[in-house]
This record gives sequence, structure tokens and C-alpha cells, in this order.
Amino acid sequence: MTNDETYTLRVRRAAIMFPGREIVEDAAVVVHDGLVVQAGAWSDLKASCPADVRDLGETTLLPGLVNAHGHLELSHLGLPPARMGGYLDWVRWLVAQPLGGTNPEAVARAAMQLLECGTAAVADIATRLPRLVAQGLDEAGIDYAIFFERFGYQGDAPLPDIDSERLALAGHALYSTSPESLRAAKAWDTARGKPFSIHLAEHEGETELLAAGTGAFADFMRERILPKDFIAPGLSPVAWADALGLLDSRTLAVHAVHVSKSDIEILKGRGATVCLCPRSNEIIGVGRAPARALLDAGVPCCLGTDSLASAPDLNLFEELSALLAFCPLSPHEALSLLGPVPARALGFHRLGRLAPGSPARFAVLPTDLEAALFD
Repeated sequence: MTNDETYTLRVRRAAIMFPGREIVEDAAVVVHDGLVVQAGAWSDLKASCPADVRDLGETTLLPGLVNAHGHLELSHLGLPPARMGGYLDWVRWLVAQPLGGTNPEAVARAAMQLLECGTAAVADIATRLPRLVAQGLDEAGIDYAIFFERFGYQGDAPLPDIDSERLALAGHALYSTSPESLRAAKAWDTARGKPFSIHLAEHEGETELLAAGTGAFADFMRERILPKDFIAPGLSPVAWADALGLLDSRTLAVHAVHVSKSDIEILKGRGATVCLCPRSNEIIGVGRAPARALLDAGVPCCLGTDSLASAPDLNLFEELSALLAFCPLSPHEALSLLGPVPARALGFHRLGRLAPGSPARFAVLPTDLEAALFD
């Protein structure tokens, strides 16, 4: 299709994702010059539709997907040889891998996986090679935000040479990045109206380290990263992030596996968004996020694939399938995880809905998910 084409897509249903009119049966989407012009019921639009009508049959059409958390720098790696028994096992395996071995071919293959499931945008965490990842996503035609990750206690690296409109700062985690660097990164993002991302409450070792400074993971971190004068704050990860001023409506809290009722209340009160990564959590062996409790409390949630070192592929639909295995969702809730919520949280303002002026980037709901959500 060329960008100057005008045509109509007719489908069994479309997730246009307008408030109160999220999912439309027997739908039509009118496209002109690569942009959505209209979307709604076929009966309402057929009289004014272009003559070129492309009937996609028994299809559920979605806005292009927004993958809220990736690590394309790790695209040259595969999964560990065996399921991990927890985060410490996985991180010991990870640091033994050639982490600097990312190359353009590996990023291009990863970008193709994103495209194959209909991904329109990705929020990617970059520590070593942000420019390489940005170039790969540009070449693939995928919209993106590069979150340049702050890590360690030795001072902050210079900002990478990439498009400033696509750049935001992230903190790796509360246990691996100094409080000063975390506050500075959050302040930098806030001053520029950018989202801020942080891995939060992912595993039990993190919880024990921050609560009491004890445990095998705490010992590992003292050997490698933590300063000698580190003192545990005596708080949960969410409470410590809140005390540092890191949580607000522009914060993406990634994982949120080990959160209590009071933690969920903090996340809700601050307006933070949680990014769920169920397959990565399962493979690493850190547990399952209380997704139903988060959603019931009114915490906005979305989905990310994490890296190819902790997930078998970058297919966001597979993340949704994994989530549905332990968390019942309504069709509206499920489809919101894939587009509207992450688009809003990450600043992809033209994505997440089939609205006039939105790019004509679409995804098709797989038949197994159609059956799970609509039958």
C-alpha cells in the first residue's frame, strides 16, 4: 500500500478504543494518506466510504501495539539453558554472557519480531548501545522511546547522541542505582515532560535487601555494586521509590511482582503505571504480579516483553496469553493493556486508538485470543 491510497477496511470488529465505544462490531476503518480518517460501525460509515473496500472477514482489528518494556541491546542473547530458580540465578547467568555483543543484525531480527505481531512503538531500555538500537528501530519504521538507563554509584554517563525527542532517562533499580542518580534522572524527565521508567519490586531479593539489607542477593550486590556505607532504608521497594519522589503519573513501574496492598495504594495514589512482563517473570522464576489486584485498585497497567534473554520472543500477544492464564480480563481491559494505556503513559499520543489522524498502523488479534476474550 502506498501512502496516498484511500481505502476502507471492513472487519468483524475493531477496537477503536474511544471512551464508551471501545470495541465496535461489524466495523469500518477509513484510511487516507497513511492516516485513519474515520472508524466506527460499517452501517454508519458505508454510505460515505471510499469505493476501495477491503473486507478482512472474521478479523478483530486493533491499533498498532505498544510494547512498554524491551531491552533490544540483549537481542543477540538467547534464553538461559534452564529455567532459573530466581532473579539471582538469572543475573549470575546474564553477567557471564557477552553483553556488549549486540550488532545491527541482531537488532534487525528483534525489530522484525516486533513488526510481525503488529507493534507500532516500543519503549526500550538502553545502557550500552542506545544509538545502535535507535538506528535499528528507525530502519524498521517502528516508533520508539529510548530510555537511557542510569546504573551504579560511580556518577552518570553523558547522554547518548540520539534524537532528543526520543530520549528519556530511566533508573535500573533502587538497589543498583544511587538515590542521587535516580532523583536526577526523574527530575530530568519531569523538566522535559518525559516518562520515567524503573524496574520495581521485581523479585524477593530486592525486597529483602531494601527492608533489612540481608540475603544472598544483598551479599551479591555488596560484592559488585553497593557502596560500603550502604544502609537499607527499611522500606518496601514501592515505599522507598515513593520516599525518593520517583512515583507520579509519568512513572512506569516495571514488573511490580512483589507488592503489598499498601504498595498498590501508593501506586494508585501517585498515578503510576505498571508494566507487566508475565513470561519474563515466569522464566526467571520471580513469581507472578498481582495483576487483578492492581487493575481492581485502579492502577493503569500495560505489557512489555522484556528481553530475549528472559522471554522467548517479542510478541506482545504472547504476553497477553500468559497473563490470561492466571488473571481473568474483560475484552476492554485486555486490549487496553496493548495500546491505549502504554501509549498514554509513554507519550505516544497518536497511537493506541483508531482515531482521526492516527497513523494507519494496525494489529490483528490472534484467533486464540479472540476465542478467549469474545467467545
